[in-house]
Amino acid sequence: MRPDRITELAQKYVEYDMITTHTDLPVFPVTRVRLLYTFLKDSARLPERSGETCALAAFLVQLGLDTHDMIDVGDFRMEEKEMRSRQLKVLAGDYFSSVFYQQLAQEGLIGMISALSAAICEVNRIKVRLYMGLRNMRISAEEYIKQRVRVKSELFHAFTDQLDKSAQNIWSLLLTELSRCEVALDELSLGPEAPEERKGYAYLRIWETGTSEDKAKLAQNALEAGEWHRLLRKYRIDKQLTAMLHQSLENVKNLVPECGGEQTRTEIGAILEPMVAVLASQSPAIQEG
Repeated sequence: MRPDRITELAQKYVEYDMITTHTDLPVFPVTRVRLLYTFLKDSARLPERSGETCALAAFLVQLGLDTHDMIDVGDFRMEEKEMRSRQLKVLAGDYFSSVFYQQLAQEGLIGMISALSAAICEVNRIKVRLYMGLRNMRISAEEYIKQRVRVKSELFHAFTDQLDKSAQNIWSLLLTELSRCEVALDELSLGPEAPEERKGYAYLRIWETGTSEDKAKLAQNALEAGEWHRLLRKYRIDKQLTAMLHQSLENVKNLVPECGGEQTRTEIGAILEPMVAVLASQSPAIQEG
């Protein structure tokens, strides 16, 4: 089967005209789902169809969680178009999160319904603690990255018991490292559009190491793009995030030889390709900065 099999299966659930016309969806969790499907296909504990269903369920649940994260909860007045988009994000997130019940129940994977439900609760608990830490500025940049990695990976750990015992440790290590790669890429893409978006790794790192003058500017929550990018360059934030991405990619490459079969190793290499390309494009810019 082609590596994008699960994304293809998910299209029937995500390509509704009402959703695509009136609102945006988050980036699909392709990296983690591809890794999960790669390991599920090799598991003797599940028939191929059940592994496919589990991977599709993970895709839809994660997409539902990510869609809800995009909802603007501000109490300011919105135009009709913006209000419709927000309402559809709520409904779409609920829909994606609920379809997995039907998928798993039809396949007889009742235990996975309970495991995923527990994982969803844990993801939301981690998010609440993370957001409270950000709001109160009681979280370090390093701890922020760790918690973001947990937010991305926690749901997928629910499938560990479906894998062969011999594969569970390497799966967990690869999941953590690839989730850290995704976090680094997310943080590299953050801009100064809104105060809450800036309170990520860059904001926290500058707050920890910046001058009193620069921290005062951050506290005002009124930085424009030019000033924000100046601070990113001054404190070499992109270089730090790129180094983080590079290290996790190297960790994954070092783990690949421990994976079972040649097909699995080849697939993981394919999963890495887009991230390696981003790293290659970032490096010249970082050196110039």
